[in-house]
Amino acid sequence: MKRLLILFSLAMLFACGSESSDNEGDTNFSFSFSIDTVMVDPGDHLVFISNYMNTAAVSPDQKILYNLNTKTPELEIIDLEELIYRESIPLEKEGPEGIGTYVSDFSVSDKGDFIFQGYQSFVKANATLDQYQLFKFQPEQLKGDTLAEKEGVDFGSIPSRDGNYLFASYSVQEFGGDIRGLAIVNLQTMELKKIPIPELESLTDFNINQFQDGKPRMSTIERIWIAEENGKVYFTNTARNEAFIYDLNSDSLQKKTFHSSLTSDSKKGLYSKNTNSDQEMKDAWAEKNKEVNFFPMVYDETNKKFWRVSQEMDRMIADSVVTKKILTIFDQDLNQLHEEKIDFNISQSLSFFKDGILYTFVNIDDELGFARIKPTYD
Repeated sequence: MKRLLILFSLAMLFACGSESSDNEGDTNFSFSFSIDTVMVDPGDHLVFISNYMNTAAVSPDQKILYNLNTKTPELEIIDLEELIYRESIPLEKEGPEGIGTYVSDFSVSDKGDFIFQGYQSFVKANATLDQYQLFKFQPEQLKGDTLAEKEGVDFGSIPSRDGNYLFASYSVQEFGGDIRGLAIVNLQTMELKKIPIPELESLTDFNINQFQDGKPRMSTIERIWIAEENGKVYFTNTARNEAFIYDLNSDSLQKKTFHSSLTSDSKKGLYSKNTNSDQEMKDAWAEKNKEVNFFPMVYDETNKKFWRVSQEMDRMIADSVVTKKILTIFDQDLNQLHEEKIDFNISQSLSFFKDGILYTFVNIDDELGFARIKPTYD
């Protein structure tokens, strides 16, 4: 039986710098922040950061960072109170206690269960890592609402906080297929509930399609970001300044449309949509990346605020693109409160609030570090 043994010892904390910023241009909302950078003491261990911390998750009490080394595989235990690496727990890829041959997403439920996700792979393990359950989401495995022909539950889902549900988008599973809405799967009964969101279908307008000898080869798609907070599921995307909010208790869906004075509110699609070679695809992708991108929402439980970063081309210097990054702050009901240009990065791979401070992953000489952004709301 594998146990999560937390050993206590002295920690080393490295302060690597600080900076501050004042509120810019919003007289109705007073906001400032300070930044410092800290490093996790790895001891004699080399912490796995090769995948930019894409497979790391914070414990419900925010005291431990679980970092999944997908290559070994093993689960690294990092003490967030002392900022020190503690130990590693060996895992298996295959067999009855296997986490899957390729894990791309990893999370921890409020009960301490571990969820390992890959393409068409969803494995749930209990807190002591001695019971494993494999789930499949093909139509024949699901009850409740019926998936239409060619519809399927999408890769990139998240488990609910309690670990009992799956939240995902569902779409037409074919070349350039459109996103149809939100799918909720009860993991205890395998019942599917579909919440159609017709507005998402037009996201295919921003796809880049590649053909070879006149036949479809590949297609890029806009990313759907999913979050669960306060009994609601939040659906946002990379293309438009909007959110769809599904209330789990009232079984109701709300759409919110936001406006930015610092970026566009939507991609414009001013790039080639259909390409016939790798070079054409690369060129189209470079043009597309000049347009606005909206990144995931990160929730601050202490201050009841959502943070979101977006980016867009600011200007060209010779052949180089200069990008501007915008921080937007919302209240817990997703009412927009403030936005400002920032000159620091917030990692899309690993960013979380702990005690009202945003921790965001930074690579410090190939070691694990965090930039810590401490907000002040007056």
